[in-house]
Amino acid sequence: MDNSDTGKKQLSAELNGIRQRMVELEQLMVKDEHPEQLLASLFLNLPAAIYVVQNGVFKFVSPQLRQITGYAEDELLGTSPLKLVLREDRNMVGEHMVKMLKEGKLFVHEFRVVTKNANIKWVVEATSSISYEGKPAVIANLMDITKHKQTEEAFKQSAEIYHDLCENANDMIQCFTPDGRIVFVNRAWRETLGYSEDEIAGLSLFEIIHPDFVEHYLELFQRVISGEKISNLIAIFIGKNGNKVPVEGNVNCKFVDGKPVYLRGIFRDITERKRERDEAEALLKDVKEINRRLEQSNRELEDFAHIASHDLQEPLRKISSFGALLRDSLKDKLDEDQCENLDFMVDGAGRMQSMINDLLAYSRITTKAKPFQQVDPGRVLENLKNFELATALDETKGTILVPQPLLTVHGDPSQIHQLLQNLIANGLKFHQDGIPPLITIHSHPVQNNMVRLDIRDNGIGIGGEYHEPIFTMFKRLHARTRYQGTGIGLAICKKIVQRHGGDIGVKSKPGEGSTFWFTLPRFG
Repeated sequence: MDNSDTGKKQLSAELNGIRQRMVELEQLMVKDEHPEQLLASLFLNLPAAIYVVQNGVFKFVSPQLRQITGYAEDELLGTSPLKLVLREDRNMVGEHMVKMLKEGKLFVHEFRVVTKNANIKWVVEATSSISYEGKPAVIANLMDITKHKQTEEAFKQSAEIYHDLCENANDMIQCFTPDGRIVFVNRAWRETLGYSEDEIAGLSLFEIIHPDFVEHYLELFQRVISGEKISNLIAIFIGKNGNKVPVEGNVNCKFVDGKPVYLRGIFRDITERKRERDEAEALLKDVKEINRRLEQSNRELEDFAHIASHDLQEPLRKISSFGALLRDSLKDKLDEDQCENLDFMVDGAGRMQSMINDLLAYSRITTKAKPFQQVDPGRVLENLKNFELATALDETKGTILVPQPLLTVHGDPSQIHQLLQNLIANGLKFHQDGIPPLITIHSHPVQNNMVRLDIRDNGIGIGGEYHEPIFTMFKRLHARTRYQGTGIGLAICKKIVQRHGGDIGVKSKPGEGSTFWFTLPRFG
């Protein structure tokens, strides 16, 4: 019971006592010339305010009423009590007064009064009819309940906020008794399971739990009722239309005086998460199968590499060497066409050997890969200039410039060596006639902790339509008679960069040189 109901009962009890005492004093009041003094002495120590109204005006007011309203006694006597009532409440108070007089019963109600200094206070009032100075009158017992009303309003606002939070929460919130009877669910719960508010009444929690989970839930409820809090509980709820909703949540119990009153559950619909997990598991299964096939392909590729490096290479070497011997020993006996045919045979065998070697190099990017480690591209360049690229630099009178120290990268040392060798060799090979090749190399950091290296040359350049195709296998832009090669070098570069998680591309125009760029993981 709240304070307002308690106050009303208290006022009613006090007023009944006052009425009884008024009957006893009525004879004295008729004989006494100053009945208001008798009333004042009677009600002086009462906690509530007392007043008497006769013919629509105050005939008596206790000190407590003057304290509540701020008006002096002479400002109240002879005036209508309705002048104290807030304008919005006057009709209601007037109607209650008429009803009390008509029925002759004790009447208790709440309304607002306006004090002398214009403050608004809430009061609860009990009124009854009496005889005052031998004539009909109304006696009222009034109590200030402003603080209670403020507390009540604050509690109401707090309850509204709490209810709003529960109703608008994304999670499913439910309260149920220890025997499973549902007493509250929020909107997310209703919308997820398809029940209306009216359908919740009388619904048992065990009606919405999947049968496979009921026995487990009963055991859990006993633990919760014993004071344990259950977290990360997985279950399947059954919606109104029979749909299964996988949920995850927490359950605990509200105790009063050590006894369980109701259980609280907050659950989250994990349908989407379960679907994603199932898809991830299926994807993982597919990935494992792909990896199995890839491992099998790698083994087959290694077998092919072994065959290519031994069984295929040996006949080609014999064709090349014996063809050269035959050509040299019979050159005086063969005509020009026959010598040319032998040259084609020897050259073809040599090109086939080069192609097999390049294919082996391409396959070994994955089959013979080494762990990543710190690699200094500057030191790699020095080795290339002194060894692998020394002849090409000397023959073309080429130059390699590195204006600033290159950033250290994280990768396979031998593959980065091959990557730089292939790209720089292309810059030296495809130079313009009469112009010594100039290779300039820069590096700078880019997003995702990567390093970009740019290798710019002053060569013949590449048309825009070839910027992507040149990175595919066996793609050649020029005749073999002008530029040697198998057309695999840039495909090898692309595969190396992809193995390191980077990108590769080219910016170029015919006659304006080319800039090949690629990204590698930064070290540190």
